[in-house]
Amino acid sequence: MRPETMPTEAEIRGRALELWETRGRPEGYEEEFWLQAERQLRGETTGQPVLPDGDFVTSGTGSDCCR
Repeated sequence: MRPETMPTEAEIRGRALELWETRGRPEGYEEEFWLQAERQLRGETTGQPVLPDGDFVTSGTGSDCCR
């Protein structure tokens, strides 16, 4: 991937915030929202399809995206 197609930190932060708010502002999922935002933005800038993410916020706090 060429560097000019990489999303900026500010773009990722903004998208992650949108995703977090859309999901009801759960605590403990900062990394998951950041990574999801980064994947979405990379797909938009490269034109490559991005698979939709699962509903990783299932219960409690912290990362339970793989359970």
